[in-house]
Amino acid sequence: MAEKNEVVCPFLNSDPVYAFGAEFGMLFMRMVHGDEDSIREYFSTENQEQITLAANRLGWRIIKMKPWKKAPEHWTLYHLERIHAGNY
Repeated sequence: MAEKNEVVCPFLNSDPVYAFGAEFGMLFMRMVHGDEDSIREYFSTENQEQITLAANRLGWRIIKMKPWKKAPEHWTLYHLERIHAGNY
C-alpha cells in the first residue's frame, strides 16, 4: 500500500533517485526562471548528464566541472554562466 507522503513529497522515499530528481528539478527552475547569471555550486555526480544537457538546451555555458576532493564519486562542483545574445 502506498504511503500518504508519496504524492506530495516523493523524495522522502529512501531511494536516492528521488533526491537526485528533486536536486535537478530545483536547479532546472533556477536556470529557467532565476535572475542569476552565474551558478557555482556542488551537485550530485549522478545528475551530471542531465545538468550538461539542460545547460546546453537552456542557454548556459559550463565554465568548470570539478569533482569534490573528499568524495569525487558523489559530488561535482559546477560553474555555469548564462549565455547572453552576442556572448558566444
